[in-house]
Order: sequence, then structure tokens, then C-alpha cells
Amino acid sequence: MLASVHYLTIFALVAILAIELALVRPGIDAATVRRLARIDLGFGLAAVAVILAGLARVFFGLKGPAYYLGNWIFWTKMGVFALIGLLSIQPTLRFLAWRRLIDVDPNAIPAASDIARVKRVIHLEAGLILLLPILAAAMARGYGLP
Repeated sequence: MLASVHYLTIFALVAILAIELALVRPGIDAATVRRLARIDLGFGLAAVAVILAGLARVFFGLKGPAYYLGNWIFWTKMGVFALIGLLSIQPTLRFLAWRRLIDVDPNAIPAASDIARVKRVIHLEAGLILLLPILAAAMARGYGLP
């Protein structure tokens, strides 16, 4: 059960990231900016759900905390997840700034350079997220244990 919840929250996180990647594009309109701000809130909530489900697996799952906490691949996976979280701060701040911009002027659009920068960060997040199932599969097979 814990594994299923963990996987579902991860799939939600990946889906939301894909939606953000599709919506962040040149000439973004006011409605899309507002939608992105709400979707990004969902990204944050999904990330929290992933963490909570993961912690439940570590401390209440079949393998127990010793299996995970002593595994360097687990810590690498956590580091990659943390890096994704840190990278996600910039798009979140930009989405909020863009929303403030369109609140003042509904016809305003974010600068093309700003959009491109946010898109690059989301691409980087998406690339890093691909490492997580690779690390998880290695860990599940017992790699990384002392």
C-alpha cells in the first residue's frame, strides 16, 4: 500500500512538471499565467506528498529504516530530489511575478528571455527527475548497501 501511494504521488509530480513544460512558451497569455500559478501550487503539494509517502515507506515499510538510511544510493536519490526542489523555486517565483504583472496589466506578457530561462530550469528539473527511477531500481535490487 505504501509503495502504491508513493508511486502515485511521483506520477502526479511528473505529470504536473510535464504540464508546466507544455504551458511555458513564448507569448503566454494572462489566463495561462494564472493557470500556471495554480498548477505550480499542485507541484509543491505533490512534492510534499512524495516526501510524506517516501518517509512512510522508510519508517513503516517492509524493508525498514536500516535498509534505506544505510544505503548511499538512497541518499543520492534524496540529494537529486532536493536539487529538483531547489531548482523549482525559480519557476515558482517567476510564475508569481508574472501573475502580479498581469494583475496590474491583463494585456502584459512576460519577457521572452524570462520565459526561456524558466523553460530551461523546468527542462533541467525534468532531466533530473529521470534519474530517480534509475536510482530507485538500483536501490530496490540491493545496490548501495554496505
